[in-house]
Amino acid sequence: MVGLKHIVKPFVPIGVLDLFAQYQYARERRNEDMRRARFEGLRDVVPRTLAAIRALSAEQCRDRAYLESVFIPSLGLNDELLHEMPTEFSAHYGKGLHIWQYPSQLAGYLSWIADNAQGITSYLEIGCRWGGMTILVTEWLRKNGAAIQSVSAIDPIRPTPFIEEYFKILATEGVASSYLQAFSTSSDAHAVVDRLRPDFVFIDGDHRLKGALEDHLLIRPHANVIVHHDIHSQACPDTTLLWKALQHMEADRFEATQFIDQYPSVGGNFLGIGVLKRRSTAA
Repeated sequence: MVGLKHIVKPFVPIGVLDLFAQYQYARERRNEDMRRARFEGLRDVVPRTLAAIRALSAEQCRDRAYLESVFIPSLGLNDELLHEMPTEFSAHYGKGLHIWQYPSQLAGYLSWIADNAQGITSYLEIGCRWGGMTILVTEWLRKNGAAIQSVSAIDPIRPTPFIEEYFKILATEGVASSYLQAFSTSSDAHAVVDRLRPDFVFIDGDHRLKGALEDHLLIRPHANVIVHHDIHSQACPDTTLLWKALQHMEADRFEATQFIDQYPSVGGNFLGIGVLKRRSTAA
C-alpha cells in the first residue's frame, strides 16, 4: 500500500515487505468489492441527498449547530476506523453517503462554502474514495450560488455507484462530469488538470508529504480555492506537517482557514479540513 516501505522498519527483508504489500492490497480489494456491493443497493441515497440539500434555506446552510447535529449525520457517515470517530454519532455510521468527516469540522467547512461559493465554476476532487464528499460539496456550491459547469474526480479505484448515479443526474442538468481512474501523478491526471483548469479543488489523495505536496503544486496554477484534508491528524503526520508549512509559505497569495474541532469522546486528534483561498491581489 501507499508508503508501506516507509512504515515498516528498514531491516525487514524486502521479500517480506512485498508479501505483506500483496496481502494488504488483496485485503483492500476485498473490502472495496464488499462495499461496492453494499453501495449498489444505496443508489437512491443520491437523489434523496440532492433533494435534501436543495430544500435548505440560506440560514440553514450557515447554521453550524444545525449542520453538525442534524443535517450532516442525516446524510450518513462512514464506518471505517471507528476508533477515530466520535461515539455520539454511532447511529449514523455505515449509512447513506458514508461521508468520512467529523460533523463539527464539516459544518464549519460547509458554512464557509456558503459564503464563498460565488464565482466558482468548476470542482475537482483528488482522492474521492466512495464519492460522498464529491456529491455533497458540489451540490453545496451549486446551492449557494456557484454556476458549476464541470465536476471531476481522480482516484485509483473504480467509480462507485454513488459517483455513477450522481454523474448521470448531472448530465440531465447540463453539467459536465468526468472520472479518471488513476493516480494523480499520472500523465493522464496532469492532462485532465491542464484541460479543466479547476478553480475549486479538494485534495485527499496520497497522504505522504511528497505526494500531498505534488498534488498541491499540480493544481496551484489554476485553483482559487485549494482544500487539504487530514491537516490535524495524529494518524496523518505528513499532511498535518504540510498544512503547517503551507500556511506560512502561501500566506502572501492565499488566505488560510482551518476546521479542526475535535470530540472529547475520541482519544486523540484526527481528520481536519484546511482551506486556502487565493487573495484577490495575488497573481
